[in-house]
Amino acid sequence: MPRNKNLIYRPEIQGLRALAIGLVILAHAKLSGFEGGFVGVDVFFVISGYLITQLLYCEHLSTGHINFVGFLARRLSRLLPALVVMIVFVGLFASFCLSAIEFEEQTSSILFASTWTSNLFFAFTTFDYFSELQKLDLFLHTWSLGVEEQFYLVWPFLLMLFFSKTTQQNPRTSRILMMFFVIFVASLSLSIYWSVKNPIWSFYLMPSRVWQFSLGAVAFFLMEELAKRKENSPPSPFIQRSFCLIGILGILLIISSGIFMSTKLAYPGFWALFPSLGAVLVIMFSRQNLIARLLSQRAFVWVGDRSYSWYLWHWPILIIGFSLGLGDNVLETLVLVLLSLLVSMLSYRYIELPFWKGRWSCFSAPRVIFASITAIVLLTLLIINFSNLQRANHTANNAKLQEVYQARADIPIIYPKGCDSWYQNSAVKPCLIGNPEAEKTVVLLGDSVMGQWFSLLPAIFASPKWRVIVLTKSACPMVEHDIFYSRIGKVYKVCSDWRQEALNTIALIKPDVVFMGSAKSYDYSAEQWRTGTAQVLSFLSQVANQTIVLPGTPSLSFDGPGCLARGIGGGVFSDSKRNCFVNDRAKESVKVAGYLQAETKQYENVSLLDLNELVCPKGICSARNTEGLIVFRDSQHLTDSFVKSLVPDVTNKLRKLGVSYD
Repeated sequence: MPRNKNLIYRPEIQGLRALAIGLVILAHAKLSGFEGGFVGVDVFFVISGYLITQLLYCEHLSTGHINFVGFLARRLSRLLPALVVMIVFVGLFASFCLSAIEFEEQTSSILFASTWTSNLFFAFTTFDYFSELQKLDLFLHTWSLGVEEQFYLVWPFLLMLFFSKTTQQNPRTSRILMMFFVIFVASLSLSIYWSVKNPIWSFYLMPSRVWQFSLGAVAFFLMEELAKRKENSPPSPFIQRSFCLIGILGILLIISSGIFMSTKLAYPGFWALFPSLGAVLVIMFSRQNLIARLLSQRAFVWVGDRSYSWYLWHWPILIIGFSLGLGDNVLETLVLVLLSLLVSMLSYRYIELPFWKGRWSCFSAPRVIFASITAIVLLTLLIINFSNLQRANHTANNAKLQEVYQARADIPIIYPKGCDSWYQNSAVKPCLIGNPEAEKTVVLLGDSVMGQWFSLLPAIFASPKWRVIVLTKSACPMVEHDIFYSRIGKVYKVCSDWRQEALNTIALIKPDVVFMGSAKSYDYSAEQWRTGTAQVLSFLSQVANQTIVLPGTPSLSFDGPGCLARGIGGGVFSDSKRNCFVNDRAKESVKVAGYLQAETKQYENVSLLDLNELVCPKGICSARNTEGLIVFRDSQHLTDSFVKSLVPDVTNKLRKLGVSYD
């Protein structure tokens, strides 16, 4: 048990915080080589478990009890002011620099972020597949703060239960460790179970993360036992060197997790053990050795001290920058990262530190804190209401702006008809458009990027001679390889099952023509693109008279309607001079089209129909084309109006391919 009642400051812990925040920012900035940097959050959870357990136990030793209200007030005074400033400033800034479309969808969690419940919002909210901007929520990163605050609500009561019969004269280390071990096993088991059944819950909900805080608590008590034994028997030089090597192993576990893990894993579950155990090893075995000296370097401690403020500010600054079209190259991204560091320095110096240890720390009384929370909620509601009024006033008499907003809903009729069940199930329900008794059949097969071309088919393959059958599933490629789908946090087994059943359905239909395609953005290797596509085409070539393969279209690096709306607004962040276009966005599409072209040549009745030059002439993708039509309804899907305008061009291309549509 702790040999004194005083908290021990460990600068190497701040160095560990610096490592954690560095990994998180590298991942969020999408800098190559650190896709798994999200593991930095796991390190923060372990550190919190260690420090909060130490703090509460020392309080229990000093007073014989734990003052829950006082503890919570101290936590809030430490974390709340900087969070409030970030939410208010980002909310107001976003309402001015983003369009109303972007603001509405990218701040949908603002009220939950201000009450530390955003993790619940992201865990239980059902998002629309086409609401791409919701994935760029400016307060998405506050989910981890919600987990920590919910941990703070539960942990003091658990510790009071554990410590009820523990005193300095009656230590029960083994009993306490066993209790923490039970929590660890139960929470980790739940995390692994949810990683399979409901990965979103596993990632965002506190019960599946408590095991990481428990690891920190275990580290605290084990360290005290080790320290007690050192007093009776100082460790030999060999043991000291072993401790240093174990600490190095911990750092390697954390860094390698940040490098080799990816968003393709069902996380946290089993995989989170690696960075979490790495953090435990660093905490336990980095005392008065090489690791401690390294992590205690002034630069690491400096970053660690500002890690909370940097965590608060880096995400919204990056996302707003990306929304404004920045971040297409490493230099722009680094500028955004440095800007977030500068803002976090100011936040730490003038907000976080004064309320924590400075002249404003007197405002940490429970009444003041809880009154502040009420004021924050009201202020957040005012920001939301202000933005809504701004949007209503701005659009009321602006026909161009109304046109841009309507582009978001400019989708083909297959979606209102319920032709696409997304990830909900693998049932194949063909949507029939046109004359049910038609003598000829054309089938549309693919994902949402293929589905955007639907309106071409009834216009070219006209009723009553033709009927159109739609078989689409969003985010499901026509490639015979499984994919990990980050939106659901697991392998998209529903897609694989649906794809097989869809092909079987086509075999029964025996269509005259099949139009097949997928987005170009799936994370397949060249070999997977070719072999997976070949399997599908081999089947279709035998059951359909003719198969037409469409390569995935290029995409924008920003939201098309949002950019246009900002341009119409004419404000400081207007994109009117840039005309909302990007260069060199067709490279990936051209590469994937090459893979598809190589496979189509293997079959006499399979052809490639590349329409990407019509979408992005000369490789330039614009939110609005030279004829004034809005091209994109988000960053990657085309508006139905634009697709319909291409009917004459596509008809000519089909004629050249020898496709009969009369």
